[in-house]
Amino acid sequence: MGTGPFKFVSYDSSQQVVDLQANPDYWEGAPHVPSVRVRVISDTNALQAELRSARVDIAPLPTSLSPDAIKLLGQDPKLQVLQFTGSNLNLLTFNCSQPPLNNVRVRQAIAYAVDREGMIRDLLLGQGKIAHSILPEESWAFHVAQTYSFDPAMAKKLLDEAGLKDPDGDGPEMRFTKPVVFKVSGSSVAAKNYAGVIQNYLKNVGIPVTIETAELNTLFDELRRGNFQIFYGQWVGGNQDPIFFKDLFATSEIPTETRASRNRSRYSNKEVDDLIDEAINTFDREKAKGLYARIQEIVGRDVPVLPLWYQANIVIAQKRVGNIKVDASGDWGFVKNLTVEK
Repeated sequence: MGTGPFKFVSYDSSQQVVDLQANPDYWEGAPHVPSVRVRVISDTNALQAELRSARVDIAPLPTSLSPDAIKLLGQDPKLQVLQFTGSNLNLLTFNCSQPPLNNVRVRQAIAYAVDREGMIRDLLLGQGKIAHSILPEESWAFHVAQTYSFDPAMAKKLLDEAGLKDPDGDGPEMRFTKPVVFKVSGSSVAAKNYAGVIQNYLKNVGIPVTIETAELNTLFDELRRGNFQIFYGQWVGGNQDPIFFKDLFATSEIPTETRASRNRSRYSNKEVDDLIDEAINTFDREKAKGLYARIQEIVGRDVPVLPLWYQANIVIAQKRVGNIKVDASGDWGFVKNLTVEK
């Protein structure tokens, strides 16, 4: 606050519009555009209409738009659709404290059962990249140990090893006495679509799944209480530095009745706890890198979460807008360097 490339001018709460003007004294140099008006357009049809009519110059990271809608906008001769590598993560969270997800082989089986590359190709239309870690590849601590390719045969083998055999070969429903509960946000069309596809992948290897939707606040309360077995969600921002392993995997971060912590998988591993404590308390980057590599190896083996993909950073803009360069974090700092042809 007070040191950015743009200065606050006004805010219209009824219209959800913020006006900004360039800060000529910005320490990295003044912006190329003299002013910016930021509008909140929550309706996807309205956003598309505003872009097509050129009443909106640029829509950075329009996550409300479906891949199909983005592809169609790219066919408009007045618009440009740019795709940048992103670090925001889509993932499945497994409740490690509830059967059958408390068995690591079941979690590994799920990882092998889901065709993530197929989902990226067919559902995201290529607007994403498969994730083998919760850290983005650009992170200084990124390390891949165990990866999970699409392998239904391996998934079935692991379920057999977990004691969930199909006793008479009479169908997948024989493996489980009741379906696994898969919870998603009811307000997200994309989440429901992804859940349906994952449900079919798991059914094909013998894991019956019931999808339950809930309003977002209710859903987070259910996650805090551990009332789920699988949850689809997104991690947006803050995953470039590995310190967030503590948030997701430290035993101390398991939610309680009074504390909404982020280790919603309820994963607990003494070795990981010790490694995290050592890593976040060392000033030696190379030593920390080795510690975080070991953490990723253990977490990759234990699969408390399954990284699905890094969502691409999409920008839709009028063709007269230039110098659009977005980093993996999706930070809006790139607006400072935009140019606009008269």
